[in-house]
Amino acid sequence: MKAGSGDQGSPPCFLRFPRPVRVVSGGEAELKCVVLGEPPPIVAWEKGGQQLAASERLSFPADGAEHGLLLTGALPTDAGVYVCRARNTAGEAYAAAAITVLEPPAPEPEPQPAQRPLSPPATGEGAPLFLTGPRSQWVLRGTEVVLTCQAGGLPAPTLHWEKDGMALDEVWDSSHFALEPGSAEGGRGSSLALRIPAVRLPDSGVYVCHARNAHGHAQAGALLQVHQPPESPPEDPDEAPGQAPKPVVEPLKCAPKTFWVNEGKHAKFRCYVMGKPEPEIEWHWEGRPLLPDRRRLMYRDRDGGFVLKVLYCQAKDRGLYVCAARNSAGQTLSAVQLHVKEPRLRFSRPLQDVEGREHGIAVLECKVPNSRIPTAWFREDQRLLPCRKYEQIEEGTVRRLIIHRLKADDDGVYLCEMRGRVRTVANVTVKGPILKRLPRKLDVLEGENAVLLVETRDAGVQGRWSRDGEDLPTTCQSSSGHMHALVLPGVTREDAGEVTFSLGNSRTTTLLRVKCVKHNPPGPPVLVEMFKGHKNMVLLTWKPPEPAPETPFIYRLERQNVGSEDWVQCFSVEKAGAVEVPGDCVPSEGDYRFRICTVSEHGRSPHVVFHGSAHLVPTARLVEGLKDIQVYDGEDAVFSLILSTIIQGNWFLNGEELKSTEPEGQVEPGALRYRMEHSGLQHQLILQAVKHQDSGALVGFSCPGVQDSAALTIQESPVHILSPQDKVSLTFTTSEKVVLTCELSRVDFPASWYKDGQKVEESESLVVKMDGRKHRLVLPAAAVRDSGEFECRTEGVSAFFSVTVRDPPVHILDPREHVFVHAITSECVMLTCEVDREDAPVHWYKDGQEVEESDVTVLENEGPHHRLVLPAAQPSDGGEFQCLAGDERAYFTVTITDVSSWIVYPSGKVYVAAVRLERVVLTCELCRPWAEVRWTKDGEEVVESPALLLQKEDTIRRLVLPAVQLEDSGEYLCEIDDESASFTVTVTESYQSQDSSHNNPELCVLLKKPKTRRLWSRFPPWRRTAGAE
Repeated sequence: MKAGSGDQGSPPCFLRFPRPVRVVSGGEAELKCVVLGEPPPIVAWEKGGQQLAASERLSFPADGAEHGLLLTGALPTDAGVYVCRARNTAGEAYAAAAITVLEPPAPEPEPQPAQRPLSPPATGEGAPLFLTGPRSQWVLRGTEVVLTCQAGGLPAPTLHWEKDGMALDEVWDSSHFALEPGSAEGGRGSSLALRIPAVRLPDSGVYVCHARNAHGHAQAGALLQVHQPPESPPEDPDEAPGQAPKPVVEPLKCAPKTFWVNEGKHAKFRCYVMGKPEPEIEWHWEGRPLLPDRRRLMYRDRDGGFVLKVLYCQAKDRGLYVCAARNSAGQTLSAVQLHVKEPRLRFSRPLQDVEGREHGIAVLECKVPNSRIPTAWFREDQRLLPCRKYEQIEEGTVRRLIIHRLKADDDGVYLCEMRGRVRTVANVTVKGPILKRLPRKLDVLEGENAVLLVETRDAGVQGRWSRDGEDLPTTCQSSSGHMHALVLPGVTREDAGEVTFSLGNSRTTTLLRVKCVKHNPPGPPVLVEMFKGHKNMVLLTWKPPEPAPETPFIYRLERQNVGSEDWVQCFSVEKAGAVEVPGDCVPSEGDYRFRICTVSEHGRSPHVVFHGSAHLVPTARLVEGLKDIQVYDGEDAVFSLILSTIIQGNWFLNGEELKSTEPEGQVEPGALRYRMEHSGLQHQLILQAVKHQDSGALVGFSCPGVQDSAALTIQESPVHILSPQDKVSLTFTTSEKVVLTCELSRVDFPASWYKDGQKVEESESLVVKMDGRKHRLVLPAAAVRDSGEFECRTEGVSAFFSVTVRDPPVHILDPREHVFVHAITSECVMLTCEVDREDAPVHWYKDGQEVEESDVTVLENEGPHHRLVLPAAQPSDGGEFQCLAGDERAYFTVTITDVSSWIVYPSGKVYVAAVRLERVVLTCELCRPWAEVRWTKDGEEVVESPALLLQKEDTIRRLVLPAVQLEDSGEYLCEIDDESASFTVTVTESYQSQDSSHNNPELCVLLKKPKTRRLWSRFPPWRRTAGAE
């Protein structure tokens, strides 16, 4: 259901419905529901079509959206259906629930030798109530069984029995069942016993006794389990042979069927067999009878088939499985050969079954072929994660699971799984008070019977059944010897939850899930018609759907304003026929269409639209009327009223109707201006900036059913503002002193200062002063946060100031010109920008994008100095950099060159010939002035001395021999990184002749090579940065 438009609100909607209540006569019953709507709905309770009123025994507590009905001292006449009806201007909704009043059970009479006293007669009628329910039984085949139930109620209820959801006459073989009717003790009800003279194995099942009268229905169930006597052949001596056909089963005329299953998977065998008497079924494996256990489940499915399910098949489960069916007329067999396909990769040592005591520990251990193979642990289908409860250990190829604090629910099948879903399986048996636990979960269809069984170590003990922490009724519990049963006949969704059986400190739990049975929704109403004979009213008629729904249903009527897409619920009707829809049922005037549908617990039928539309006008009532208004000269006067419904109206000023087609206007040129507003149920007229001459004006409002008026009075303001007359806008820089001054017409007249609508509070940073007529607000040191709208307010008048505080402008001191920076790969590049304020924010940009600090970019601030550092520059780090401070920018162009050689000169080997005692200078020019070199002679590093000098000048590195000697001859190298410049020096006693074979134009003494003038910046050894050209 869609809600209406925002102006119409939303119709009532039940978030929680009241639930049926059963109460013993004289007790207290309470119905509760939660309903929402806009506007909040009015809630009323009804019974039998009549609205209920509060009395000594009946009250209607309410707490916000929660509404209740509280009935004390319940009487049989209070039984019935109670309806909670919620209405508001947007629609109507209802919800219903029944209160059943039961007669209190009579106290058990004291045994007397002469006679038994009669219980007092019932004082009123009521629904059935079981006095004695059937008890679950575990018997041997051939035993006589009697199931008894007694139910009270007036009129006396009728009883009948069902087995596994079928009436006894529908059971395939029920000829040996005998019913023995009777009356309940004291004559206040009925009794019906079911006698089975010699039970058979097929008689096992759930038996339910139903009690029904005109006021309701009740049911109680019990479980009957029939076991084969030990050392007793499965025959029925009471049946004569030849009285019935042999069991019917798929004929087995050849070898058994073959069934393959992968190891660790489930195998499911199903056998469908019929016969009369109903056959008894036994499962065999390799010629031995099978009993159900943790990995072998035996049950009967909904189609009547007998199922054997082998869980997590292992190699030891392979073999011949036989389903044997027999009755007094004969027997038949159906067989299948199970093969288990083993995986290639297997556990080196599989798991072994273990036992542990409750509250103790259990250890499961297996071994995988390779220590690097990952494994996972499961309890049946549930993955177990490492925790304090489940400790998982891996030691080489050994995989170990330690289960701490064992409890009954830890009993089960555990698996260790390798990749490829290769599994090893073991049973964990928990020894304790509970021998057979509940299943992990139980799925039951709605309406079916749920049976839960627990076997205890000790016989005759009393356990406790509960659901979600609340005890379950004793009528659905039975115990016999070691067995304890909980039978819930005809489960509903309310029966779902966590069911627990507790015995002392031991407990076992199952999750009961009730699956809903899909039901078809009811059919739509038929023969719908609309009649518009009366003014402002429409008559709607219809007939019930065909066929009529089997469950209780109602009709839901909805309306739609023509032109809108939304349908809104009007109200609900329980009976078909006719209904009148007056104008009061719609929120606003308009043309309306109607549609109807059938609603039951199984859903909603399609809508059927009534042909045509009807014009309806709501009758308005005055919820909150106009009030006389007093304002000061120059203020706005606001007249407001609230109606009960959304409807248009007309405003009047001094008897003259204001134009409704224009929301804003003037009474006449140059006269009073006004504005009209209409929002939902509220109407407003705003007279703008009224003057003293407007005092005494009469404002009126009129609409169908409502007329109201009020007067306008203009008060003389006791004070005027002399200055400023208009709004003042001021701009300051931070730390400046700000003074706002407002001068009034009267001396020492009080006034208040406001900033952005909030009254200011004095502090060290804001001072308020008054000096005669002048009121001042002082900000001794303005900050940016002090910007805003200030107001000096007094009686009916105000002065306004707009204050803007800005930071002073920022200037860049250095650099003032464009800076070009050249560097080589891996050098440290630093860009420096100096501003005139230490607190000024500075931002760096590269190629138009703001730079963020990272491993390759470092941003440093030291007072007014801001630096961008590239610790190890790469060619990609080059680009156009900007330092932005305020409105000023500094520009840097960074070029990073990938240099392949450090040595600029010489480019080849140099030969130097010298005469003894001459001065020899070997020169090497580098590409950077800070580069360090190493000089060697004949492979050994030279040591500086008076006879050998090492010099550095800018990019030039020199080795000087002031007075060369013959022993100084040799090969000299100037080395840096992996590069070197080679010099071969030859020293002789005198110059050789011109025709010497070693005479070469390149053999000379290189004294100095001209160099290019460069400017370099020098930084510490850890930060060598290229300078600016």
